[in-house]
Amino acid sequence: MTNKVVIGILIFLVVLSGGLCAYSYTLGQQIKALSVQLGVYQKEQSAQIGAVSDRVTTIRREALVRIGTLDGEIANLEDGIATLAGEIGTLEDEMGGTLIKVGTLEHEMRDIATELPQSVINADRVYQRVRNAVVRVSDGERTIGSGFMIDTTGHVVTAHHVVERLSTIYVVLSDGRSSKATVAGSCEYSDIAVLTLDDKRLVVESPTLADSVMVRIGEPVVTVGSPFELTETLTSGIVSQTGRFAEIRYGLRTRWVANLIQFDAAVNFGNSGGPLLNSKGEVIGMVIARVDPNEGDGIYYAVSSNKVKRVATSLIDQGFFDYPWLGVEIADLTPEIMQDRALETTNGVLVNRVLPDSPARVSGIKVDDIIVAIDAVAVRDVGDLNSYLGEHKSPDELVSLTLIRNTTKLEVSLRIGKRRS
Repeated sequence: MTNKVVIGILIFLVVLSGGLCAYSYTLGQQIKALSVQLGVYQKEQSAQIGAVSDRVTTIRREALVRIGTLDGEIANLEDGIATLAGEIGTLEDEMGGTLIKVGTLEHEMRDIATELPQSVINADRVYQRVRNAVVRVSDGERTIGSGFMIDTTGHVVTAHHVVERLSTIYVVLSDGRSSKATVAGSCEYSDIAVLTLDDKRLVVESPTLADSVMVRIGEPVVTVGSPFELTETLTSGIVSQTGRFAEIRYGLRTRWVANLIQFDAAVNFGNSGGPLLNSKGEVIGMVIARVDPNEGDGIYYAVSSNKVKRVATSLIDQGFFDYPWLGVEIADLTPEIMQDRALETTNGVLVNRVLPDSPARVSGIKVDDIIVAIDAVAVRDVGDLNSYLGEHKSPDELVSLTLIRNTTKLEVSLRIGKRRS
């Protein structure tokens, strides 16, 4: 029994040993095959790596060549930029010179544009622009004077002397419509009155009031009015002078009026109260008078637009205008006075009288004082002084006067009074 077991074990060991040998052989063959495959793979990988390395080397060489080319191109570009910068600098210099020329040309063009209105006016265009705003002032039977709309609330400006004696007032438009009107306020010293229309449906667009300080001597002007019942009459001329102070005759009476523009566009009875217009169709004054034909011709007066605006605004707001007053009687200097007083010029005004209880008396102004400036503004004559007061000053305001007393220059401050009736 024991022998059979031993024999079986031996047989098993022999079979096992044979199986192990066969497995070892097979495993060796597989390892050998894998080794061959690994060798082939390594060769393939080496070939690929070599190819990639060659490609990288080629790309690197190409890149270096390209970089060299770019360096050259960049250098050329930098040279081109430097050249262009030089050309731009030259161009900027040329443009600078051109801009200076353009600036000079613009100034010249502005000067020309400023000068043109002094020599050219399209009278028809001005007439068409303002004709609807220019009105006739009537007593119900005949035309007494002219006027023009000053706002959109039914106010008409005209001359004080046109309406001062009228008990009934009608305003007639260019299209024939009419309305009764009442006096909102009137100032005889300025010869300005404001009417209020009863019928507000007659209100039309008012013309622009220009700054009369900008009016120039020789500037062309036109007037629109109704002289001798000749409605909507237009006349043209030029500005002859500004800042006039003239004695105006009203029937049997005379009255001194300041802030006058002198012009030579023909006006007659019925023109009073109408507008004096510049080349833009702006109102630069209100017509009030002409020199008596027996004394001369071609001299007509209009109250400046700045004075009209100032007085009319006060008349509309409060029904009156307090006219500034110093309380002195003054006269223009003459060559004889200039020589006697050893003056260098006839510019200034001589004080002939100082009224009692007047601002001038309170401030110490004396007869024979010469006023040469007001608020540091030079005074050439009586017109300058009165025009400045009329356009810039009101009662209770302070004013500074520069005087020459004997040979001494003085500064006097006074509080302006209200002109007495």
